[in-house]
Amino acid sequence: MIKRENIKQAIDAISERDPEIGYSLNEMLGTGKIDIPSHLDVSAQGDDFHFLFDKEKVSINKFLYFNEGTVPIEQGLLIKYGEMTKKQELLNRADSLDYKHVAIEIRKAGLKLMVIHEIDYILARLRKHQGMPESKDRHPDDKHPGLISLLEKVKQDTQTLEMYQDENDPYVLYKGIVNDGTPAHFICFPFCMDSLMQVADMNLEFFHVRFLLNCLIRGQEKSLFVCLGDRKILGLVYIVLKERMFFKGLEIKFIATLRGKTGNLSEPTYQAPRGVGAFLVAGVWMLWKIRLANVNEISLDSEIGARRFYEAVGFQSRGLSEYVLKDPKGHLVKAILIMANNCEELGKGVIEEIRAIIKKQIKFLRKKAKNEKEKSARQAVIATVKECLKSTAHPEFAETAVSPEFAETAVSALNKYGKKIPESGELIKFASEYGSGDSKAYI
Repeated sequence: MIKRENIKQAIDAISERDPEIGYSLNEMLGTGKIDIPSHLDVSAQGDDFHFLFDKEKVSINKFLYFNEGTVPIEQGLLIKYGEMTKKQELLNRADSLDYKHVAIEIRKAGLKLMVIHEIDYILARLRKHQGMPESKDRHPDDKHPGLISLLEKVKQDTQTLEMYQDENDPYVLYKGIVNDGTPAHFICFPFCMDSLMQVADMNLEFFHVRFLLNCLIRGQEKSLFVCLGDRKILGLVYIVLKERMFFKGLEIKFIATLRGKTGNLSEPTYQAPRGVGAFLVAGVWMLWKIRLANVNEISLDSEIGARRFYEAVGFQSRGLSEYVLKDPKGHLVKAILIMANNCEELGKGVIEEIRAIIKKQIKFLRKKAKNEKEKSARQAVIATVKECLKSTAHPEFAETAVSPEFAETAVSALNKYGKKIPESGELIKFASEYGSGDSKAYI
């Protein structure tokens, strides 16, 4: 749980960077307007900690608190302070107010103040290291002379993330969908005001504004990717390249999605879609196969609570907590297939690998489901097979003149194993209705 001393430490840290805000927060702490919850409230906190700011609960992610100390408390205090000053400004306005719009405006004002505060903190660090002589201990920040102008530009930025949903934008790597049918893009993290405010609003594990800015100044921004759907960040993934002797591995260091939370707090009615985790892993898989061909594997260190998901998409245990992606399966295969159908840079090796994965999935259908888990896995395979039977399947999925498209590979396999697959008739009918002209001719 959070103690008053922890809040005081967070306020002191803010005071060093902005004495005016720090003074106001100290006054509020002294008068009890900032406080810790009662013992009764503490027992009902659930997954997150919280403190009180002018009687409002401020949620603090437990994982971030244990790993980052007072950083999440500092950011929570700054957001609420920004909201408070915006409320005071709006109260002084004489015009009538739309309360729904006002609530969103207040929330965004708090998020923006916090993001600007964090950017100013980074800028102070960068400027401190400017002009220092070269040494082995010199901060890596100094290797990026254009960062100061970039961050100053971010502070003034007013654009939304809509511009990053253009398929021709260099930030966009792969296009797919998440489970509710929402078009989504796997993109490099775009450093702009809107993206940083959205991350601040999400209160996710691993990812917070200071972490993202630290990645930028350390030259690690190319390791950050997001799932972007309908101008919203739905999840983030951070990858690192591990090298030793003749081995190269790609590790998913951090991954987190909006699913399981209420959605962006600045839009209380928004509910995050399912399938974002599989979408992010699919994006990493595509990145591996297309752009990092000399890498041997994808791995991750799994938390206990996430192991069910990783096993469901094809990760296999190695050691105490390490998981390695062997054969993609379940919803991951469908996510990979949709990205491949929308990708123009597939090589023959990637095409053949995806074909082999689909054939394994169809063979899986020959087994009868014995429990609910296997039934769920079966439905995921059927959804994947239907995806590769559609006329929109990638035109370069080719094999022979008899089977000119990837869809025919699936049809051929269905014909081969049809007697052992109860759904084969349904799938063949689906192909005859929604497949390409070549698929229909082959049937």
